[in-house]
Amino acid sequence: MIKYFIIIIIFISTLPSLGQSKKDNSASRLTINPSIKAEVEKNISPSQFGAGQDKFLIYNNRMLLDFYENDTLNISLKEQDNKSTVFKSFYYWKGDTLGIDGAYGLFGGAGFSIKFIKGQASLYHMLASDEFTTYAYKENDSLIFRLEVPCTDTKIVLSEVPDPTTKQVIYGFVEFKSADYYTMSGSADGQELLPRKKQRANMRIYFKSAKLDL
Repeated sequence: MIKYFIIIIIFISTLPSLGQSKKDNSASRLTINPSIKAEVEKNISPSQFGAGQDKFLIYNNRMLLDFYENDTLNISLKEQDNKSTVFKSFYYWKGDTLGIDGAYGLFGGAGFSIKFIKGQASLYHMLASDEFTTYAYKENDSLIFRLEVPCTDTKIVLSEVPDPTTKQVIYGFVEFKSADYYTMSGSADGQELLPRKKQRANMRIYFKSAKLDL
């Protein structure tokens, strides 16, 4: 259980305060559909890292994305590719505000962040680094550990909006096209190597999440 505790601490430590995101995002399309559970279960499978874990859910999840670097399509994974990797997800309440996060990778990672503020849902492409400040919103911004990148063409489907007084597992699907962001190219002798890489991603992610008590 120690390894799961470490994962939680590293990932939670990068969470910004809800409602105080540096970048605003327009409201996203939200649909409540309990049948999304069946679609989620077709796209995920158990992971060796998730055995016995019931709060910070860890499982293998299919990757469905188009990834662009310096305006060139670098990776494209479609339904037929059937590529999956380890994924983690949870939801949490802070006051009357709900956050749902999911990301590929055990430490840090890339995925999504949903924020429900005053009943309005916004969807972001989330990137988090566990070791070094890696990401920036703009080319000349300071590097930081976590980005929540604004998105367009957003879609959110949830099996339900969880009750803050219970600990049910929820299922969902998100789809988005992210804005550009920048990543460090590397470092040498403690200095950042330039130029930075301009990146963006179009993603579709199926997920299930359990409540994480902060």
